[in-house]
Amino acid sequence: MSTFWKKIYRRCRTLVSIVVGAAVFGCGSLSVFAQSKPVENQPIPPQQTAPPSEGINVLILGDSLALCGFGKRLDERLRKNPRVKSTFTYLACGTNPLSWLKERPYTNIKTHCGFMSIESNGSGRARELQDVYGMRRGHVPNPHPVPKLEDLLVALQPDILIMQTGTNLFDLFPDHRTVSPNRHGPALRSYLVPFITKAVRSPSTLRKIYWVASPTSGRVSKEIQEFVLEQTRADIGSIANVIDSRTLVAYPYRHMEPDHEHFLGVDMDLWADKVFEVIEHDLSLQPLATLKPLSEKMPVLAIAHEQPTPPAEKQRDQTLQVKAKLIFKTEPIPVKELLPYQEYLVGYVYEVNKLVAGQYSEKQILVMHPAYIGLKKQKLRYRVGKTYKLQLHELEDTVWKTVKSKDDSGLINLQPYIRIQDETKHPEHAH
Repeated sequence: MSTFWKKIYRRCRTLVSIVVGAAVFGCGSLSVFAQSKPVENQPIPPQQTAPPSEGINVLILGDSLALCGFGKRLDERLRKNPRVKSTFTYLACGTNPLSWLKERPYTNIKTHCGFMSIESNGSGRARELQDVYGMRRGHVPNPHPVPKLEDLLVALQPDILIMQTGTNLFDLFPDHRTVSPNRHGPALRSYLVPFITKAVRSPSTLRKIYWVASPTSGRVSKEIQEFVLEQTRADIGSIANVIDSRTLVAYPYRHMEPDHEHFLGVDMDLWADKVFEVIEHDLSLQPLATLKPLSEKMPVLAIAHEQPTPPAEKQRDQTLQVKAKLIFKTEPIPVKELLPYQEYLVGYVYEVNKLVAGQYSEKQILVMHPAYIGLKKQKLRYRVGKTYKLQLHELEDTVWKTVKSKDDSGLINLQPYIRIQDETKHPEHAH
């Protein structure tokens, strides 16, 4: 286990003061770093004077960034807040907003790169489940089902939802540099609006949603990050309080992974504390009990966006068959830059010689091939200049669609596809 994740292992053992059945954990990778001084915990700032408890129930959802310390820190800040009655936190690596819903293809989706939950048990204590890298030497997380928002809303009846997400949506931009608003706008909306619609639909008890957008990422362009934030505000800002994390913590981070996106230590504490301050200030402006349920704002969301059909609802039996010559290959990144994730796609461009079945009008086609599956490098025995018979599905219709990826072709106008044979290699098909 790397020095980076050993620090997280030591650090996270001390963050929750009272935990029943807790397991120690690390955040997310097996990469190798040079030795450096341990990261000391930032003390939890004293809570400000607050009115008597309003009995607020809080639900926190997050992805791999939250597993690096943000989720646990924010959970503790809220758990100690006099306004809060109970806090339930669920963190699942590799998730996007649709991962938390029951719609296909995410109905039974599992996270394979780390999971954590912290749940109030009604006695002022918390029970914790952790399964992440670094729990013991060489440990790789087991698959864990991603909890479903529909079930959590019924079982927990939260008053506020804090959703930390966004970095995994950056892979909707194949070259990590360029934005095509006509294509990427609807694509992002199809992830955001269905989640918010489900979150506020009756019998939801939510009165506030705080959408914690991504801090600065060194993996994609500033243009992409700005577009994702502004699209998020445009699509769901009428319902959710969208928090721009880039203004809360400065990049580059002091303790950062090779992907230039994951980090820990004082910067992670600062991010969580700043988000807490935003939420605490907002909650102090008006008693939560006086706010109407967000379900009453549903017509506003419906009229603004006409509730797009989630990508999962598209017809999935449209197979494309072509004979095509390989003309360009994207090289995979080193595994240390992939972690904590376990799967990775690279873009290959083919020149279409013959359309055998299906509908396709372009002269070239972009096919995403798995370069890593379960952290194992795949043997991509494809040669430039050779012609192949390919049976394909649109990548958008598969569970591979937000897997980390790279495409250096620059052909952002091409819809990405994946071989049917590769589609079934996703770990989700094995469980």
